[in-house]
Amino acid sequence: MPITFDWSETISTLPENPIPAQWLAIRGQGVKVAFIDTGVNFAAASLKHLNRAGRKFFTGADGFSVAKLTGQDPVFDDMGDANSGHGTLYASLLAGKTPDAPPPDADLVTGIANAAEYYIIKARDPSVTSTITNLKDALELSAKLGIEIAILGQSVPMTELAGEGLTPAELDRVFGLPGVKKMHIFAALENRSKGEDWNNITGGYFPNLRPEVFNVAKLPIDYDRVANVIQAKPIQFLAAGFEGKLLSKDGGILDLKAMEPPVSNPAAEVAFSNSGAVAIIGGIAVLAASFFKQQNGGAMPDRAQLTQLLAEHSQPIAAASSDFTTPALFNKF
Repeated sequence: MPITFDWSETISTLPENPIPAQWLAIRGQGVKVAFIDTGVNFAAASLKHLNRAGRKFFTGADGFSVAKLTGQDPVFDDMGDANSGHGTLYASLLAGKTPDAPPPDADLVTGIANAAEYYIIKARDPSVTSTITNLKDALELSAKLGIEIAILGQSVPMTELAGEGLTPAELDRVFGLPGVKKMHIFAALENRSKGEDWNNITGGYFPNLRPEVFNVAKLPIDYDRVANVIQAKPIQFLAAGFEGKLLSKDGGILDLKAMEPPVSNPAAEVAFSNSGAVAIIGGIAVLAASFFKQQNGGAMPDRAQLTQLLAEHSQPIAAASSDFTTPALFNKF
């Protein structure tokens, strides 16, 4: 049976909702956003509106050029089952929208900030692994496109730098571009571990831990165990454990509060991950920027102003505990 799912409604109806109603009402209108991940399945009913010429690119495409804006590509996301992979899942969280004439047999997802102007930049496909070059080019492309907020669901070990023929100076060049310096960049804090979520979480990954980037990670259940790791690193914003509902990979809805015992098909479960955290925090930042622009004649907030907007609607990280009943945000400022 088809389902509908509204992320904004889910978050806003929980106790101590950190997102002001006036932010939710405008849903990110007037903000240019780059979503950099594995692409998007534009065949999904809730994502058809993202399939627009000039707003979809693949940095790994033959002949890709930032300068010439080549590499425009269907960027379909086929990293998961039923053509519903990583990028599709989190694009739905950010930008899902019910079409004017919704098909009666399709699942529909409403995203947090679906009125923003989205550019889909694919940095990986099934045949290749994401590279620092892919992500670097995605950021440079975003600058050329005039992107205001870039949301990255991927990162790559810095140990790959030399093997790609890149130098730290080349990365500094990209981050020094005026368009990149003006952007607010949110990136999932990566670990690539197989078992322990916070094992080597602050290791060297691109673009994590650069001063220009808001690093985002899910907050572990056992906060005290990793508090010294968090506090010692520039991890600006974190999302708490989410005890609400999440979409499953097959389009169903999982009630995380009812997972006792665990769901019968763990393979279909979508755990609350660092990628989910960056999509939620990035989406909320889009809402905050949109509200600020409406109040300030269309001017984007600078980093300090955006930080303050987010901090006004979050709890200090010192207040973190192991009991997360809301998708509260935590910060260091």
